[in-house]
Amino acid sequence: MIPFVFIYITLCSLYINTIFRTDTTNNIMHEFSKIICECLCLMVSIVIIILAGLTYKIKRPHCYIQEFYVPALDLSLNSISNNNRTSTTTAVLINPCLFFDLAFENIMTDHSVRYGDVNLTFSYGRSAVANYVVPTFYQGMSKRADRREVVETSGVPWEAAVKAVSNGSAAVFRVDLVAQPRFGFWFWYSKRKGMRIGADVEVDGFGMKVKREDIRLTNLGASKSRVGIFVMFVGLLVTLLCFF
Repeated sequence: MIPFVFIYITLCSLYINTIFRTDTTNNIMHEFSKIICECLCLMVSIVIIILAGLTYKIKRPHCYIQEFYVPALDLSLNSISNNNRTSTTTAVLINPCLFFDLAFENIMTDHSVRYGDVNLTFSYGRSAVANYVVPTFYQGMSKRADRREVVETSGVPWEAAVKAVSNGSAAVFRVDLVAQPRFGFWFWYSKRKGMRIGADVEVDGFGMKVKREDIRLTNLGASKSRVGIFVMFVGLLVTLLCFF
């Protein structure tokens, strides 16, 4: 966006100077019209630059896994189920669901966030075992939103996972989040920004995540540099030089 802003304001300044320099008449109306036209174009350029600057100021929300529970790995439940089995052959029922509590935190004090569908992928090992979509929602400035949901898995090697936690190790699940939120500033909304974050979640023999603190989903892509901000101010300087 910044290169287009730079091109726009430069062309505007050159256009104004070309128009008024073709007229050799040096009267008051001529100078007054030139000043008015330059001021209007400068005001529009400044507004566009401010909006472009707000775009580069945007910070994506922080997302945390607050709770993560896997009942199939809760050995206390499995032991009760085993004790309640009769002498006849009875299959042990496994609850294939994952219970999770996801928190979205808008860390910006001057931008709201309008999420589209938030796509979650749950994996065990290298295989995806569940998908879930958090419906679109709005989040105000400096607000925190919680989403407590349940998703049913398919294809988890439960025997290997139970064996791992039974030996005192941890079963590792992967949570990946993909979203394209828009950020609002008063009446203006940015274009959708890509957001790809994820984290590993270790689960113990109680079916709970090992780490008691909230697990932050971290960015999977490269962060943008601040070169655009530098170009923005250079563009403003060039525009002022062209006008005056």
